[in-house]
Amino acid sequence: MRTYTMMVQRVAKSVSVSFLLVICSIVTVTYKATAEETAGAKALAPATAPATPTQGKAPAKAKTQTKAEKETAAAAAAAAAKADSVLSVTGITVNETSQDKVKFEIFQTIKITVKNLEKGLKKHNNDLSKLILYIDGNAVNGLHPTLDITTSTLQFDLKRIPENKDAWTTILSRGPRRWERNVPITVGFEKESPIESTIQADLTVINQFWFKVFVFIFLIAIGVFWAVAKKSDIIRDTGPQPKSLNDKGQPNRKPYSLARTQMALWFFVVIISYVFIWLVMKDSTLNTSVLALIGISASTAIGSAVLDASKRSDQENKQKTLEGKKNSTEVESQSLQSEINTLLSNIAATPAPTNIEELKAELGIKQAKLAANKEVILQTSEQIQKQTESANPLVSKNFISDILSDDEGVSFHRFQIFTWTIVLIVIFSWSVYNLLTMPEFDSTLLGLMGISGGTYIGFKFPNQQG
Repeated sequence: MRTYTMMVQRVAKSVSVSFLLVICSIVTVTYKATAEETAGAKALAPATAPATPTQGKAPAKAKTQTKAEKETAAAAAAAAAKADSVLSVTGITVNETSQDKVKFEIFQTIKITVKNLEKGLKKHNNDLSKLILYIDGNAVNGLHPTLDITTSTLQFDLKRIPENKDAWTTILSRGPRRWERNVPITVGFEKESPIESTIQADLTVINQFWFKVFVFIFLIAIGVFWAVAKKSDIIRDTGPQPKSLNDKGQPNRKPYSLARTQMALWFFVVIISYVFIWLVMKDSTLNTSVLALIGISASTAIGSAVLDASKRSDQENKQKTLEGKKNSTEVESQSLQSEINTLLSNIAATPAPTNIEELKAELGIKQAKLAANKEVILQTSEQIQKQTESANPLVSKNFISDILSDDEGVSFHRFQIFTWTIVLIVIFSWSVYNLLTMPEFDSTLLGLMGISGGTYIGFKFPNQQG
């Protein structure tokens, strides 16, 4: 029994030792796992953050932040890739020089550098004809560029052709007239918005040097013309000079002609406008309105000259007729006087003639006829005097008075044509200066000018006397 008891005690002791060893092993493994988990949480958590029971959630939070960073990086990469494909104008060169302040003008060559141009052309089948130059927001069509692929540079020859005539007119006439104007420049493909650009350049609207030369030459030309007009008959009425003298003892001059003055005004207005437009646009054309105005003024001047010549011819013929009548009457009167003297001698003869009564009757008839002839001669002389006075040309007073006056003084029809001429010249000049084009006048307005000219000519018809 004692032996059995000792065996039980030994077995129980062995089991207890084994159980204790198992428990110690479990505790040791658990402790190591807990220590490793705590160390990992501390490594992921901020250094200053206190240890809390919720630190076990740190690994999940770290995974969320890593995903956001990846999304941000992906978005940045996409934006960079997109930027590498966006077209933008980065530079402009004129006459092989690229400066901070670039100047250019029509009929020069400019070079425009476009970022990512090669990629943009691929989308349009490398067709350069689809590229359009934009100046100050205006599409300048028809200027097909050439390409330098190594520098992504487009070269445009700035020409004014029918496709972009209106665009150049808008570009050069926009805003107040200045020598130069700062304008944005870009390019774009057909049926698309212009490419983004911050490039600007100074557009030379009018070349200062040549404009000053233009003004100088025309001022001299106008001055010379006016000096010649004062000393010659270039814009005066046709016909002979007055034979009278003025207060200074100098011969009087013929008055200025309204028709010739109108023709001279339109000549200078049109030629100055033509040259001015050419200075700006390097091109200029005349339109039908200009031809009509020049034609109306020329027709008025020609019609006036023809009627003046006809009037002078009629006056000369009438004066010759009166002088012939006077001369023939004087000859007849001399013959009558001779016959009367003979009759008086016969009547006074001694002895008295047998037909003295017949002679006296004939004497009375011839004396009555002689008296009538003397009256005719007197009236004819007065008519010749009046005709001579009316045939004498008018004397010039001053420029304004001359062009507004006719034989009877200041006349409304002259005032009408003078006023309309000034109005149309002002409108014409405004259009040329601000719009860089010669205006197209309405046919009704041109008709009014024609009527005014016709009225002026109509009043110059000589009055026929019965």
